[in-house]
Amino acid sequence: MNLPRARHPGLRLRTTWPAPHAVLVTARGALDRVTAGDLATLVSDRLWATPGRLTLDLSEVDFLGVAGVEVLLRAALQAANGGTELLVVTGPNLIVRRALRVTGADRRLAVAEHRPAPAPA
Repeated sequence: MNLPRARHPGLRLRTTWPAPHAVLVTARGALDRVTAGDLATLVSDRLWATPGRLTLDLSEVDFLGVAGVEVLLRAALQAANGGTELLVVTGPNLIVRRALRVTGADRRLAVAEHRPAPAPA
C-alpha cells in the first residue's frame, strides 16, 4: 500500500496557471536536502503536461542548498527535453542568487530577477 508522501512544513509550494500555456510554481521556505524532493516531484508533474513555459519563483526561499540547486538543474534538463522553457525567478533574494552563482547553476539556467508578464494565448 502506497501512502501519499508527507510534505515538509519547512517548504511551501504553490502552483498557478497565469496563462493556458504557462505554469508558475512559487516556493517559500527552505529548499534543502530534506525538502528538495517535494519540489522535484511537483516540477516533474507540471512538466509532464508540457507547458510552453514553467516559471519557478524562488524569491521567497530563505535557504537554497545543493540539493535544491540539483533539482533546478534536473528540471531544466527535463524541461528542455520536453520543449518547455524553464525560468528561475530570484527576485531581489541574495541567498538564492548567491547559491546559483557559487554552484555555477546561474550559467546553466535561465535566471531572471522578475517574473515575465504572461504572453497572450
